[in-house]
Parts: sequence; structure tokens; C-alpha cells
Amino acid sequence: MPTAQFKREADMLAPIAKQAAQLMPGSSNTFFEVQTTSGVPDIVFCDFNKSAVKRRKASGKSFITDLSDMCVTLALKNVDTETVTAPALAERLPWSAKYISSTVLPRLAEHGHVERERRGHWRLVSKFESLARRTCTIEVKIRDWRSGYGQALRHGTSADEAWLVLDCAFGGPASAHEEWFQRAGVGLATLHATEGINRVVAPKARKRAQSVYRELLAERAANLYVEGKVSDSIGLVFGADLTTSTGPDPRRPSGGVLHSGRGAAR
Repeated sequence: MPTAQFKREADMLAPIAKQAAQLMPGSSNTFFEVQTTSGVPDIVFCDFNKSAVKRRKASGKSFITDLSDMCVTLALKNVDTETVTAPALAERLPWSAKYISSTVLPRLAEHGHVERERRGHWRLVSKFESLARRTCTIEVKIRDWRSGYGQALRHGTSADEAWLVLDCAFGGPASAHEEWFQRAGVGLATLHATEGINRVVAPKARKRAQSVYRELLAERAANLYVEGKVSDSIGLVFGADLTTSTGPDPRRPSGGVLHSGRGAAR
């Protein structure tokens, strides 16, 4: 039986983050535990449009981190008329006109994104601008490649590229199913403790310009970036804090790392 290079998935995070360019060439910022609409990838690489992020921050507008807010924002951007009503938005979206008019639009107005032109008619204060040039999600597993494949596939709906990275000791079974990854457009790579990342299957770039799911992930990552954070909240897994087995946890750069908790390699 192969010997795992890593004791826990958390032990793989820092080595992958340090070699980000192997998975997404070019400059990028690294984040952890950023929620998508279909789960929480272990790592997100984001190549920000720094000028757009700076303009957003200077404008005083908040980052759009709620799904319904993002859907309404993009719907407003794509309408042909100068203003639009909640019932007209409801025809395009999976929310009622009442919810849009009583909750979503007032919240967007409070955060500086929309304004009411006249009774019942709303418009964007300024054209929505994507904050990311490129996004990439990474799912990390020790050996459970089938589960990782499914998660990477789901997370990929929110990103331009998606990867599954496995402990190199257990990469064989996944590599034997390369066609799965090729058909799905999901990247496959393995990680060695000293030799680093080995790309097995390259992902298919699938930029979704103005996709609700992509833009929501970019906004959530940008919110962390501006706040000087690298990770969203880290949840427990069956009551255990699955942090690193040794060394610092990159999700907790300020310290307070606990090398406790249970958690077999998966």
C-alpha cells in the first residue's frame, strides 16, 4: 500500500498555495474556504482587476456577497430600458416581485449599487464591473478522488478553471480515468512533499463573462482581499478542527494554530 506524503488535507494547502502559478499561470491572490453557490473549495486563486477593486472601494459601494443581490444586479445591467420594476425583474429571476422590491432592491440601494428613479422604478447607479480577470478553484484530497472529482466539477461552475489535487501516492486511480477529467474540463494534478505539483490533466478554460456564480465568487474573494483576510470562516468536520498536523495553517496567518482534532486522510 502506498505511503501518504501528507497526513491531512490541510497539510497540502501551503505547498499548493506556494506553487499557484503551476495551476493558474500569472499573478493571483490565494484564498481559502470561500463559499461558492455549490460548496466550499479548499483554495481559490483570483487574478483581480485591481483597478476595478480600487474603484469599488473608493466609491463606498459594498461587495455583493449575496446570491439574490448579484442576480438582481446583473439583471439590471442586462435590461434594455433605463429603469426597471420589481415585477419585470421577477420575470427573469427565481424570486418574487415582493421579495425583490421589499428586500433585495432596498439592500442594494443601502449599499450604493442602485437607486429608485421614481415610484417602483429602479436603476443601477453605475455599470457593474467584474472584479476578476480570472478565477480558479482547487479541491484538495489525499486519496478520495471520486469525491474530489464531483466537488471540483460543482465548484467549477463558479470559476474559469477548476482543479483536483491529490497526494501523489494515491494519484494512480484518478490518472487511470483521465478521460473523465478531459470531458468535464476539470484539471487533475498530484502533489509531492518535496517535488511539488505534477500536472496530469490541464483544465479547460471556460470564462463565463458576467456569470452570476463567477461574479459572486469574485466579489466574496475581493471582500476578503480588501479586509486583509486570506480565508473565510473555517468550519468543523464532524466536530473536529481539521487543521494542519504540523506547522502553520495558511488559513490562519495570525496564529492560533491548533494541531489537534481527528481526521483520517481522505
